[in-house]
This record gives sequence, structure tokens and C-alpha cells, in this order.
Amino acid sequence: MRSRKTSASSKSHVGYRRPPKATRFKKGKSGNPRGRPKGSRDIGNVLLDVTRQKIPVTENGRTRRMPALEVMLRRLTNEAIQNDQGALKLLFTLMERYADLTETTIVPKRDEVLAEDQEILERYLKKPSATAADSTEEPDN
Repeated sequence: MRSRKTSASSKSHVGYRRPPKATRFKKGKSGNPRGRPKGSRDIGNVLLDVTRQKIPVTENGRTRRMPALEVMLRRLTNEAIQNDQGALKLLFTLMERYADLTETTIVPKRDEVLAEDQEILERYLKKPSATAADSTEEPDN
């Protein structure tokens, strides 16, 4: 086994994760001095711009301008209506994932329906018993 000395020569050791001093990044100087060129955009921003772009669509004889994403979703819905199994699966997956983010939901959630139904039943059950109790009581004369 080789012993390591703590001399000045061991501090300048070159090896794994220790490049030569001459090729190391200088303090205060960036490793990528030019950086990302101004005006270049990542794919996410380009994709958003493309899907937000308004395109002309003829609907019921009228031409409207709609975002490309909305046109794609409408086409997907039409294909699902025509019983395209792939379109149906994708549409239901998208609805599951994003329906909660919208202000209005197409189908109310089960818990909400049960809560509303429960309130209706409670009101219904209270009403007949209250009226039945009033009619069966004999007036105190």
C-alpha cells in the first residue's frame, strides 16, 4: 500500500475529478461565456406558441379563428363520437386528468351527488314526520 504525503506535490495531483490546474475553470469566469444565444427558444415555448396560434376553421358555413389546440381537441372528440377506440381512450384519459382543472365539470363527482341527495332525503324525511306529528296531536282544550 502506498502512503500519501501531505506535501505540496500531492496538492497538484492530477487524476479522477482533478484536472490539471491550467485547464480548470478560473474563479469568477463562466464555463459557458457566450451562453444561450438571445432569441433562441426551447421546444416547450415553441410548442405553446404553435398550439395557441389561431387558425381559420369553417363551422356550420361560418369561418371562425380558433386556437390550434382547440381544433385538435374538437377533432379528437368528433373521432371519439364516430367510435374510434383510440380516440375514445385518449379523450377519456385527457378528461380524467384535466377535468378537475376546469370551472365547470361535465359529470358531477360522486361525493357531491351523494351529499346533495343526502340533503334532499333528510329534508324529505323531516317534512312528513313534522306534518304527521301536527295532525295526530290533539289540541289541548
